[in-house]
Amino acid sequence: MSRTPPDDLAPFVARFFVTIFDRPGDAVLEDFLLHETAYVRVPVIGRWSTMIDGAWQDYEGPMLFGAQQRRFPVRCIGPVIAAGFAIRPGGWFGFSDLPADALADRLVPIAPGRWNESLRWACDNVFDQEQTLTRLHQVVREHLVVRAAVPDLLSARFERIARVDPTRPVTEIAAEFGISGRRLDRTVRQHFGHLPKTVMRRSRFLDMAAVMRGLAVPSADELAELRFYDASHLNREFREFVGMTPAQFRRTPTPLLTPGLEVRQQRKRADLAPHAPAPWLADGQPTPLIAQMSPEEAAMPPVGAPADAETLDGARQG
Repeated sequence: MSRTPPDDLAPFVARFFVTIFDRPGDAVLEDFLLHETAYVRVPVIGRWSTMIDGAWQDYEGPMLFGAQQRRFPVRCIGPVIAAGFAIRPGGWFGFSDLPADALADRLVPIAPGRWNESLRWACDNVFDQEQTLTRLHQVVREHLVVRAAVPDLLSARFERIARVDPTRPVTEIAAEFGISGRRLDRTVRQHFGHLPKTVMRRSRFLDMAAVMRGLAVPSADELAELRFYDASHLNREFREFVGMTPAQFRRTPTPLLTPGLEVRQQRKRADLAPHAPAPWLADGQPTPLIAQMSPEEAAMPPVGAPADAETLDGARQG
């Protein structure tokens, strides 16, 4: 389950969440994550690992995950039980002394101390979901008071544009904000972890991934595929972000990625289509772009070396 934050925490936190997948103690789940916001996760039950330099490395306790530009492999042995919250880019410095690009595509343990202990306390009875969420509200609120955190309004404006209108050229956005492209680059990198073009490009990709998972927001995502020039362009983007073709992504179960996509779409739905029907509707049919792919394209294996990001960004922003 996930929930919007109270009004006083909304400039800093995108969503609070509790995840409970009851599984046998020896069950192995391998998947990947791709989150556009940083987040704090407190694994409570299960043995968690992430792949670093080709080897699985275990982690335990409260963790701060940076925003992710490419698939982030994770593995859990046993039940998948955790809680935490997604951080809004404008609220990044309420939770970290380092700029977001220093932690992008990484996770770091939250050091022993008051913040670590408070997060463990908040999640110590995670099966009582209401208590867990109430406690998370409390400890986050207290943490922000201690840090005297102030949200960054420019980042909040850019975050909304990236979520609801990710086709806009970055130069146009900088002009709207009345700042130079260099200043926009610096601010977005410090709060989002990646450059503005990467943020926009990832948002377009995640929109399409959500459509493929049957999580389209009515009136917002019907034309998601038109953001890509053709099947070849769509193919390149899927290889870049998740290392597989669109057809392979459609066939591959993603039990950890999909809930993250749903949380993202819940935020968009609240912004753009609050009265749209729920639950999510999906017709189960391939999109026209997928139908255009040749059998050879659909069968191509994942690519180890992703395409050059600057080349693709330049082609898209053109």
